[in-house]
Amino acid sequence: MRILIAQSGGPTPVINASLVGAIKRARELGHEIFGGIYGIEGILENEIIPLTQSNVELKKIAHTPGAFLGSCRHVLPDPGDEEYDVLFDIFASRKIDAFLYMGGNDSMDSVAKIYSEAERRHFPISVIGIPKTIDNDLVETDHCPGFASAARFLNIIASEFVIDSISYSRPSISVIETMGRDTGWLAASLKLSEYLVKGLNVLVYLPEHPTSDEEILHDVQRLRNKNEPLLVSVSEGVVDKNGNYLKSAPILDSFGHPKLGGVGEHVASLLEKIGRVKLVNPGFTQRAASHTVSSVDFQEAQMVASFAVDVVSDRKSGFFVGIVRKEMNYLSTVKLVPIGRVANRVKRVPEKLLENNMKGFIEYLAPLVGQMPEFIIR
Repeated sequence: MRILIAQSGGPTPVINASLVGAIKRARELGHEIFGGIYGIEGILENEIIPLTQSNVELKKIAHTPGAFLGSCRHVLPDPGDEEYDVLFDIFASRKIDAFLYMGGNDSMDSVAKIYSEAERRHFPISVIGIPKTIDNDLVETDHCPGFASAARFLNIIASEFVIDSISYSRPSISVIETMGRDTGWLAASLKLSEYLVKGLNVLVYLPEHPTSDEEILHDVQRLRNKNEPLLVSVSEGVVDKNGNYLKSAPILDSFGHPKLGGVGEHVASLLEKIGRVKLVNPGFTQRAASHTVSSVDFQEAQMVASFAVDVVSDRKSGFFVGIVRKEMNYLSTVKLVPIGRVANRVKRVPEKLLENNMKGFIEYLAPLVGQMPEFIIR
């Protein structure tokens, strides 16, 4: 069997662990495996290479950030477009039997479209989607590879940042901006910092809960009066009561989404009315911090990709590999879901995880991030 694998969308700290998991499993089963350079965009240009790296090289690749094969944000047209003539001609000329595509929401849309077109053409290729996104917003999976490592990194730097801010007699208000266009999984994950820094209060603002400048000021002022360390965690996709982003640029990205970023600066400027503010915006580092990867995340990233190879070995097609949590602390396995149940759907943070000072969210998150640093403050 000849397998083609590619990476798409924003990289994660464990995207290459998935790649290596697929390569190793393919070799174990005696398959040939090839890499599409720069995702579907490169495949359409016939940029495909054999993946023949040594085991020593694979070990290094698995722990390297970024997308080893290169990524893209290419939007496939609806099935039937002439672009599919190019794509399926390349599949045929390269004698590709299976295509594995790892990515987030838009990538799973591509998987669904390619599968649909293959069915329409009666083309013999197995197409499988492999989850990957730090935003953790894919449905039909308990969580997404990449999320736990990004959450771990954010909690470590936020805790260190807050501890630095309380070096003075009156602590600064700390503000951190996280990624998350449609959902607040990463912003909510900062609640874990309350368990890492004694006395810390964390306020979280998520796209799921519209807010306002006035509400943020009121919330911060209420806690500020306690003269305790305070961290404000705000997702880039936070909206106001009318559904408008608190901060966005008047331009669109390649997928037609408003370009986000800057809400951290907006909130920090707002809170300067109350007191001294310190802001950190991790930006792209939250998806590239390979030095703080969660061991669970690393293992599961390999697990889902390895299982995808098993699935195409059985000639199954049109599926997504999801993670199932069998025990809260902690055991997981995989499941197969029809790709149509995943594409173009978004998993938002459930209200039940946000209740009771977000205890449910902490129970959900803690096993995924693993052992965290222990800090002590006066």
